[in-house]
Amino acid sequence: MPRLGAALLLCLLVLSLPEPPAAESPLQLPAPQNVTIYSYDYQNLLRWAPVKVDNGSVLYTVQYSTPVSCLSTVTNVRCPRGNEENRMSCECWEEINCTNITKTECNFTHPKIKSFWTITLRVRAELGQVKSDWVETNKFFADQNTTIGPPVIVNVDSTPDSLFLNFSPNVKEDNLQYLVRYWEKSTNERHETEWTKNTRIGLLNLKQLTVYCFQIQAKLHLLNDNIGPFSKTYCHKTAASDATRAGFVVIIFVAATVTVVILAIVCFLFIQKFHQVIKYWFQPPFKIPLHIEEYLKDPEMPGLEELQNNCAEEDPGDSLSVVSNAEGSQALLNTNVQSDSRSIESEKT
Repeated sequence: MPRLGAALLLCLLVLSLPEPPAAESPLQLPAPQNVTIYSYDYQNLLRWAPVKVDNGSVLYTVQYSTPVSCLSTVTNVRCPRGNEENRMSCECWEEINCTNITKTECNFTHPKIKSFWTITLRVRAELGQVKSDWVETNKFFADQNTTIGPPVIVNVDSTPDSLFLNFSPNVKEDNLQYLVRYWEKSTNERHETEWTKNTRIGLLNLKQLTVYCFQIQAKLHLLNDNIGPFSKTYCHKTAASDATRAGFVVIIFVAATVTVVILAIVCFLFIQKFHQVIKYWFQPPFKIPLHIEEYLKDPEMPGLEELQNNCAEEDPGDSLSVVSNAEGSQALLNTNVQSDSRSIESEKT
């Protein structure tokens, strides 16, 4: 009897254990994870994490649903029981250009998907005949959920007391408005303009010749405004007034005149102090020929007489006379040129 009681107790324990989970069907793929919508300036993108398998290449299909879809003829319609005739209460899915793709993203920016629609997206993985469950996103309203980027600066017109900003929007929407935040670069005091539709905004009552920095912000003016982020910081300098420019001209002229006068004085003093050196550079001293210098040192040297005789033989019309004083301290060289006719008459006599 004790053994029978123990057996019954063991059977009760086994029956009370929870049933093990059913094994995952080999004909089922894991569903995509981290399905997220990114939208910037109405460029809409759906992304998800890839489904990993051992063999083969996984394909993905994306569909979207809107209330307007159910008003058209759609084959992929799922309606609650009893509401088959009320198509507005049905889930109607349409395909976009993301059927059997290998990438893990889908650009669902499409003209037929209006920005004021509220849509839902879903994605699933496929490997041959094996498919995963659909994964749906939250409802997406482009006008409200897209990020409105800041406009692009085209140019900046500067005056002595203002800056005029000209910019271009990234999207074409009638309800776009713009705001500018600006401040003097040397301070931290911020100022903001009013929201406006104009793509040219003036920053007034500024200081001349002062650098101002600014950022631009855009918003989509709806029932609930969709306000985008500020742009990067730009800096620009205001211009100078006519009076300031005239003052600059006078200052530059006076500075140039003073500089010229100072340079002239410095050059004059330099020449006065170093005139001997400058004279030596530009006018080297005269140097007596070597043979004349030797004769002056020794007047009785016979070399000069031989030179005189040679010159007389070569040119009978020229004669060289040397006159020296008794002491031999000086020598005077005179060259007398005689005509050919006088030299012939002297020889006859």
